[in-house]
Amino acid sequence: MLIDHFFKSNACFSYETLRAAGYSNYGGADLGEVIAITSKIRAGNEDDWLVEWKKAADRAFTSAEQSASVNNTVSAHEGYLRASNYYRTAEFFCRDDYDNDETAQLVYERSETAFEEAMKLSVYRYEPIKIPYQGTTLPGYFVSPTGTGSPRRTIIFNGGYDSTSSEAWFAIGAAALARGYNFLAFDGPGQGAAVRRQHLYFRPDWENVLTPVVDFALTRKEVDPNAIAIFGWSMGGYLVARGATQEHRAQAIILDDGVYDFGSAFRANQPSFVQRLVQNEYDGLSNFIFGCAQSLDTGVRWALRNGKWTFGVASEAELMRTVNLYTLEGLAQKIVSACLVLDAENDHFLKGQPELLCNHLKCEYEFVSLGADEGGDTHCHQGAFFRLHQVIFDFLARRLA
Repeated sequence: MLIDHFFKSNACFSYETLRAAGYSNYGGADLGEVIAITSKIRAGNEDDWLVEWKKAADRAFTSAEQSASVNNTVSAHEGYLRASNYYRTAEFFCRDDYDNDETAQLVYERSETAFEEAMKLSVYRYEPIKIPYQGTTLPGYFVSPTGTGSPRRTIIFNGGYDSTSSEAWFAIGAAALARGYNFLAFDGPGQGAAVRRQHLYFRPDWENVLTPVVDFALTRKEVDPNAIAIFGWSMGGYLVARGATQEHRAQAIILDDGVYDFGSAFRANQPSFVQRLVQNEYDGLSNFIFGCAQSLDTGVRWALRNGKWTFGVASEAELMRTVNLYTLEGLAQKIVSACLVLDAENDHFLKGQPELLCNHLKCEYEFVSLGADEGGDTHCHQGAFFRLHQVIFDFLARRLA
């Protein structure tokens, strides 16, 4: 399977490598460089991971600075993009105590700096933004193909469990700009700069996040109010769908991939007795069991550590109860915007969730599953972005004509 391609004995390391390599379509990686990086990393060794990806990021950043110094802006732009992606990847497993991890914080900030430097050299009009949100702001950026200010079709990017707004550029931003769309990306509670700098944590009632974002978008003269699409990435497939149960101003919703019950990703491989322990608040025993599981599996360890941090909870048992609140039960039928529900044939996180969501939708929707024969069978279709974007933008061409 594609998910095991880079590290045969560690699916989590392999998937995250595929994720980083897949951004080569839009300048985020060189495949040969990724192969060279991973050849120096022992499967499951998180110290190796941080060191080698950071080395590559530092090298890309330095080479970008050198290109910029001689006014080779195209190569500088490309180098900064690779640096941003490699720094993001380097920081990925730093979840033991992020708020006190100076190295992780430095690497994250370097990723953001590299992205901002790349955007300064972009052929597009890039603007950092702050979206008013409940007495504070959500960080993000707005990019348009030209500076004319004429109204255009606009894609709003809503990330997931571990994404950053800078990563959004590789996920769909560059593809959107190439097709003449505006692009707005933001970090919501639990994501990117919002959790790292502001300590804002995930919340299940995402309509209270998405509506202020749409409000902001509609203040922009560049945004055609009759041609807005909202893209939900990974866990964002739940978040956007939940937001769309009350936020109805988008003409199209893209769920990559569809999610009906986000908590199922955590319960999928849990024995029923563990679920009962969590439910009945036997937290001491539950946390001991989760601790044992973390010692055996990189993906489990990362998912639980990342979850405690981004949901703002103190223990694994509390996290399990919290994620169960992230469901569309009794709500999915309230979505009215036309939806593209995407599915990955071998999704190792949310298998079956897109079909389950479709079974509860009352709005118009299209369901598209990408499979192994076209390389799009992993979660979020990593490594198959040209095919993914063909599907997405064909849908939008019909819906936002």
